[in-house]
Amino acid sequence: MQIEQILNVFAREASLLDATLRHYEPLRPLFSREFAGVDAAALRLAYLQLLKLKVDYVQYTVPALRAAGLALRDGDPEDRRWSEMLLHYADGEHDDEGDYGHDVWARQDMQALGAPPALLDAPTHPSALLYGRYFVDDARRHPYAILGAKGVLEQFSIRVSDDIVRGLIESGIPNAAQATTFFSQHGVLDIDHVREGARNLSELDHTHKRDQVVEAAYFTSGTYRTLVHGSIPG
Repeated sequence: MQIEQILNVFAREASLLDATLRHYEPLRPLFSREFAGVDAAALRLAYLQLLKLKVDYVQYTVPALRAAGLALRDGDPEDRRWSEMLLHYADGEHDDEGDYGHDVWARQDMQALGAPPALLDAPTHPSALLYGRYFVDDARRHPYAILGAKGVLEQFSIRVSDDIVRGLIESGIPNAAQATTFFSQHGVLDIDHVREGARNLSELDHTHKRDQVVEAAYFTSGTYRTLVHGSIPG
């Protein structure tokens, strides 16, 4: 598959995730800005559940990037080049001063909105555990797979983040402005990530490595959609 085709896969799957979230009834008011008759408590809970969804899978981002980077470290020259890039990506997703990944931003937003302990401390959703096994535990089987997850999720983030932030602030939910760090930060960061990712992906030469990227893009999209319906009951 040509690189342009892979990028088109990313765009299509990101669009599918966008539509999934944008038209999902519990979250729809955040995108439509139509708050008349909306149960504010129910909307607040749906947003908290969305943040918990983010906590559940984003916690695997840094471990997955590092696992892939380490898996490629002793490979051919192309593998070693990508090993360096993936380990660099991992550093960019990690706050060295605070020693945490971006999932902590989502958790802090939950706390700012007064999330109940039962939700804050709820077990990781089974679909997110599957996501973690695929990208962390099985990284040696398909070390380039993480590029598929990055490609889809970063394009998805660009599509929805600004709308979610504006919708939450306009909703009138108390303390909403203090609960937007995760989405506001990613809406900015992922613009550069997408450009850099597309540029770097053009240097991935081998077909079997590109296949790992595409398969993982579809896996990521399907897992995320399962998480939406499993984590935010309609």
